[in-house]
Amino acid sequence: MSGKKATLKVKVQTSRVRTTKISGLKKNVTLKKGRKLALRPVISPLTSQEKVTYTSSNKKVATVSKKGVITAKKKGTVKITVKSGKKSYVIKVKVK
Repeated sequence: MSGKKATLKVKVQTSRVRTTKISGLKKNVTLKKGRKLALRPVISPLTSQEKVTYTSSNKKVATVSKKGVITAKKKGTVKITVKSGKKSYVIKVKVK
């Protein structure tokens, strides 16, 4: 035995970590009818415990799943909103 000792400090978070920023997404996207695109937003801080939700402004033009997969339905323009807590990010999707 070496006789050395080590001390480790652990900080336990008592309050819920809130989202401060959503990034890693394009502002404008163009898709052909029938195509799909998976969104991969980067939520800051990484320890945020707030759920990410996705909504489409017009489900006839494009839908978005709970997991963030956009499906282009018919020609037009739609806004997809990515939300986590009080932060949101809007992507403009053009379907050809």
